[in-house]
Amino acid sequence: MRLVPKLALALFAGVFLVVAAFTALRAKRDVEAFDADARRDQRIVGVTAGAAVSPQLTLRDAVWLAARVNDSREGIQIRFVSLAEQASHELEPLLELAPSERPRAGAPKQLVKSREPGQEADYLVTYVGAPTVDDPYGAVELSQPLASGAAYAWQGFLSAMASSLAMLVVGGVTMAAIGARVVGRPVAELMSAARRIGEGEFEVLQPSQRRDEFGELAGALRRMGSSLAEERRRTQHETEARISALEQLRHAERLSTLGQLASVLAHEIGTPLNVVAGHAKLIAAGKLPGELVLDSARAIGTQCDRITGIVRRVLDYARRRPAKRTTVSGSDVLSSACGLLEGLAARRGVKLEIRRDPDDFTLSADPDQLQQCLTNIVSNAIYASPDGGVVTLSLSTTTRDVSGEPRAFLAFATEDRGAGLDDAVRARIFEPFVTTKPPGEGTGLGLSVARDIVTEHGGVIEVESEPGRGCKFTVFVPRSNADVEPNSGS
Repeated sequence: MRLVPKLALALFAGVFLVVAAFTALRAKRDVEAFDADARRDQRIVGVTAGAAVSPQLTLRDAVWLAARVNDSREGIQIRFVSLAEQASHELEPLLELAPSERPRAGAPKQLVKSREPGQEADYLVTYVGAPTVDDPYGAVELSQPLASGAAYAWQGFLSAMASSLAMLVVGGVTMAAIGARVVGRPVAELMSAARRIGEGEFEVLQPSQRRDEFGELAGALRRMGSSLAEERRRTQHETEARISALEQLRHAERLSTLGQLASVLAHEIGTPLNVVAGHAKLIAAGKLPGELVLDSARAIGTQCDRITGIVRRVLDYARRRPAKRTTVSGSDVLSSACGLLEGLAARRGVKLEIRRDPDDFTLSADPDQLQQCLTNIVSNAIYASPDGGVVTLSLSTTTRDVSGEPRAFLAFATEDRGAGLDDAVRARIFEPFVTTKPPGEGTGLGLSVARDIVTEHGGVIEVESEPGRGCKFTVFVPRSNADVEPNSGS
């Protein structure tokens, strides 16, 4: 139900209750006033009539005198009765009085006779002692029906209903006319403005000229819209700044990793260069027969391709590119990260062991960012491993509950057999600039950048570690919808 009808109903209900209560109170007062007047009139008339009947009159004269008085009064029934126990039928009183209840001469006694079936009200009966010559128990009887409280209440109810209906008709028309203009139209405008603000249109209200509550509400909505617009602009600016800062942070982490790989890169390129130089010198000396010259040329080409591949991997890793999601193979991402770090692992005497499902599953992800994430984690595992240690890399499928619903994920797990982490370090391991490497060998940003990348892809990183038992980092990345099967899992 809309506001105007609610206000009208509330107003009419309140008016009706007030009118009904006032009418009931007035009816009660009228009934009390009527009863008080009736008692007073009967007392006065009764005392006067009783005084007119002197003890020298006969019973017949007293009856005639009471009848004359009765003819002169309206609304009160007056007659002469006998309060004796054996009174005749014509002189029987309306109420049977005990001897102790008989009134004295000239003294009124008022009683109430309850209504009988068919009667509308109780009767007020007054007896005034008036003995005669032949009846010492004679009395003047005055009877009158009391006001009916039910009749007055019903009349009051009808009056209240009539008044309320009249106000309903007049007030309804007035409220409909005034409410539509004063309440309905402003409320509709404010609802439309609030709806548009909820849809993102913040500048929808002009300054209002109204000086009532609706004007204040319109002003509050306009100020709220302006604040939301300003907040959106500020949020967009902060978001753009945060994205830029994250990109710079990730690029800095790439350069840091490249610095660590510089010496490894020199060793990786040095070996094929020595092979190329040796074969080139043999060919230049002219000491090789024709077939061996061809073999040396092929060897030189193979080593040059090897050098080109090493340099390309490093350049691809170092090059700064905008984030772009595409469909990528999880196995390819893992292989790229391992290929980049094989030289580092060999130089530190660590073996990389890869385990993966026979099936290959694709991801909707940014391959460069995901490769950087895995490179950061695997390089940490290499540095944490002792000489001759093994870093195990695995790729598998699994399911996790997200908001109460199971979803399919690819799990990239990296496990080393190093010194492990205590509880204090493990609790802060993803914070920026927290590192367990010696000074000068790490920035403490690798795992923080990795966590941000995984979070942007809708995944999570979990770490399991105990002192002396190594670490296991597991990256969970949501799988592509096209690869999700009902019973897939690990």
